Amino acid sequence: MTCAHVISGGGSVRVQLSDETQYDATVVGYDSKTDIGVLKIMATGLKAAEFGDSDKLSVGETVYAIGNPGGTAFAGSFTNGIVSAISRPVNSQIGYEMICIQHTAAINPGNSGGALVNEYGQVIGINSSKIASTDYEGMAFSVPSVTAKEVYDEIVANGYVTNRPKLGITYSPASSSQMYSMIVSLKDLPAGSLIVQSVQSDSSLASQDVKQGDLITKVNGKDLDSADDLPDLIDKSAVGDTLTLTICRIDSNYNINEFEVKATLVEDKGDSSSVKTESTTRSNSYNPFSAYGYGN
Repeated sequence: MTCAHVISGGGSVRVQLSDETQYDATVVGYDSKTDIGVLKIMATGLKAAEFGDSDKLSVGETVYAIGNPGGTAFAGSFTNGIVSAISRPVNSQIGYEMICIQHTAAINPGNSGGALVNEYGQVIGINSSKIASTDYEGMAFSVPSVTAKEVYDEIVANGYVTNRPKLGITYSPASSSQMYSMIVSLKDLPAGSLIVQSVQSDSSLASQDVKQGDLITKVNGKDLDSADDLPDLIDKSAVGDTLTLTICRIDSNYNINEFEVKATLVEDKGDSSSVKTESTTRSNSYNPFSAYGYGN
């Protein structure tokens, strides 16, 4: 088990054991929403780490982070700290909110994917990120072991996390484009309007009249006041649910043609070495992955 952001860039992956033996690894799959990835190596006789229950952690409890800060030259480095918060919401690399363990154990580049363990040596988290800023100190985040184990089991069984809904399109906030921001303002469109970037082949919208450059302005008749409104609604929905999208198409003279389409949510089959999911851009007010930095 490792972090999704460590292995999602493609290319070859090698795993080094504590005795410095190295193996070529296969990417079984990874889930960018929780930053958990799974690798496979052809080795026998390895002893698995024991997983603890992250739900039983307490604020103030001592924890230990294991990793390779700076690379293999410092492999197996051990740092310690205390748990600062049990369920701290932070945003993942792709903007989805994750519930993490916040702690003060030192996390440096090379620690991502390493274990966070309790005083009994049980894995209670997977080290994921920290706030890398001169204004902050001792703010590191780990994926809870309960979450990590659930995602691991899904990836091993299916290659992805099942029963997650998606529209099957990519989009970005209109506010991210100077031209679209002007159109939204001049035409008095909802502030959270979204620009359609692409429509994927498995989307129910692929057979409908939705094109790149269209604006999504309403869902189920309700204005998109925030760019997060649509992804938040999708997260609360189920595969097979139907949403009514209001689409605005802008012609070369900046005239708007407004129409509605029915969109059935399909299963998001997640990220793996051979499968890419839809990408959405959320408006992140607090994102340690982009604004502050990974612990790669």
